[in-house]
Amino acid sequence: MSESWIRAVNAVIRGEAAGYRFVRLGPTPSIFQKFGLLPADLVMSAAKLARVLREHPELTLEILHRLPELICDPLALFPSVRRDGSVVLVLVVEDLNGEPVIAAVVPDSVARRNVVLSVYGKDQGNDWITTQIRRAREDGFAVFESEDFAASVPKPGSASEDTIPSSHGLIPSDGTAKSDRQILTLRKKST
Repeated sequence: MSESWIRAVNAVIRGEAAGYRFVRLGPTPSIFQKFGLLPADLVMSAAKLARVLREHPELTLEILHRLPELICDPLALFPSVRRDGSVVLVLVVEDLNGEPVIAAVVPDSVARRNVVLSVYGKDQGNDWITTQIRRAREDGFAVFESEDFAASVPKPGSASEDTIPSSHGLIPSDGTAKSDRQILTLRKKST
């Protein structure tokens, strides 16, 4: 975990982020470069981080603290429907409402960095994600799906093709699922 990132998140929470303009999450993972992102630092503006904290209470502090790690190991990655060079990452966690957490990243070629534009739990996320992946493929764009994610999506012609894919690979907010991957547990069960 990035201690400097955690310090920045905590400073934003305390309202002491005046010294931060952009906060570095780390280097951009190499797989992202296949989607047009730069081989550069991955950053998020302190103002955007404050907005995420304010507007998305469905995200836990633990998710935000581990964001650099989670971004490096996405379940899926595909171009944004905006087709502006930004990409959407499906992270390996669910929010407190049981929805998949997504992040949007865009390259900033002028400043030679990649910027995290947003992070939030996506309502009806599984349907939206599979639709966006299908549309990207139809438009001829590359898509990345981890084995965990790809296994959860119904195959064309299968009996379950019209059903919502399971959230295989995601840890539900009640912490009941187990996985082979190192996945963030959101909440402990109360005893």
